[in-house]
Amino acid sequence: MNTSVAILVCLMSIAGLNATADDQIPLQKKLFVSIYYSARSTASIHFILTKLSPLFCSVQKYVFLELVPFGKAYSTNIGFYCMNGHIECRANTIHNCVFDQFPHNSTAHLEYLNCALQHVDNTIHVEEKCAGHVGLSIDEIHTCATTRKGYLLMLEAEIDTKDKTRGSRFVPSYVFDDVYNDRDQRLAQEDFEAILCQKLINHGFTNVCSTINNVLRYRDPHH
Repeated sequence: MNTSVAILVCLMSIAGLNATADDQIPLQKKLFVSIYYSARSTASIHFILTKLSPLFCSVQKYVFLELVPFGKAYSTNIGFYCMNGHIECRANTIHNCVFDQFPHNSTAHLEYLNCALQHVDNTIHVEEKCAGHVGLSIDEIHTCATTRKGYLLMLEAEIDTKDKTRGSRFVPSYVFDDVYNDRDQRLAQEDFEAILCQKLINHGFTNVCSTINNVLRYRDPHH
């Protein structure tokens, strides 16, 4: 079984379990994890596909995950400017439109990304197959991405990104419990698994990461 198929099976299994679980953890007790990324950022794509998605199955019950597609873009009087050109702005808009259809549903968001980010050079594939993959239609997403709705969603992503990450100096940027700091950013870049596990332990979820070996190596010389 290849990685993308394994991730999909995992995500589907979690969705099914969540639908019947009686011991859901209250939202206020969960660890809030926000990832500020861009749809055409190589570092973002690598992180989401090889780090975040595989970990999600292990920690999803304990984490409220927010994914914000904007990166280092900025708004102008004629639209948006993105580091990797118009195609990146369009891709980020599409991602925002898809996420808007599934508010606060990180399982659906990651399921979409695990399809879309595998084919970043093929926007038709992203719109048709990957939107359909999570039950949306090309018309829904195209209408959103090419109208004021998509523009407003991008503005919301810009405000959120600049407010929570000090202007998104890094892509991706990592924010835990709605507080950005350089220490967490540095540690997340070095070993996301380890800092995630430490944050979960700090929340009282002491047994969550027993199978993730990186937490055993977590050391903060500045602690």
